[in-house]
Amino acid sequence: MAKTSKRDDPATDTPRRRVLDYVVDSPDPLTVAQIVEATELHANTVRSHLALLVDMGRVESVSEHRTVPGRPKLLYRAVPEVTAHDPYRTLAAELAAGPDAGRPGDTPGLAAGRRLARAQREKAGNPTTVTPDESIDLAIDGLEVLGFEATTDPLGDRLYLPMCPFLEMARKDRSICRVHHEMLTGFFGEIDAGVQVRQLDIFIKGDLCVVQLDRPDIRPAPVPAPEQVPTTEQEQSREHHEPH
Repeated sequence: MAKTSKRDDPATDTPRRRVLDYVVDSPDPLTVAQIVEATELHANTVRSHLALLVDMGRVESVSEHRTVPGRPKLLYRAVPEVTAHDPYRTLAAELAAGPDAGRPGDTPGLAAGRRLARAQREKAGNPTTVTPDESIDLAIDGLEVLGFEATTDPLGDRLYLPMCPFLEMARKDRSICRVHHEMLTGFFGEIDAGVQVRQLDIFIKGDLCVVQLDRPDIRPAPVPAPEQVPTTEQEQSREHHEPH
């Protein structure tokens, strides 16, 4: 079964979102202890998210100014959006321009997705077979490597991607979204558990993107047909066949 610990409401509340929002809303730099108290998260969890937010350029660490002897505490504050530097942009540019391909005809995004899948499979001990639920758990863990805090729903046919580490780039150029789509397609293709990416819905609510998945063990929900105005012939046929 997919991990229930990753099934929080992805649109409004993830641990990393709670940490970032509290730091952004604070007028003063914060200690880890203050963030722990406010978010009710474990200290190690807060430190882990802070480290990644620093790498993403969303948060910076500063030393406490002390007027008395003693080791200064490490404080955290939000980085203004205009000065934030996101090292993942370098990775995005490399993926978009790289010539490497995992299979003949693969784009750089597909090839990168396959490489990530092989790495995650090796990390899991190279299982002989992978179930659809396990493939989605592998994808969630793999996406964390790229800075995403992905979650899924109880049915397991959607991946929620809040707080995109490529957010500024994606808002200016959606080609990075295409790369992410290709990476996920290559990932699930390499895992070969029958899960396929149906579509990627971009920024459906704030910075939230949703990956729609097709699974062999779940029948996809029917797509409602657009309402149509019946022709005269259709109306006559309906009247002819309806009981009086």
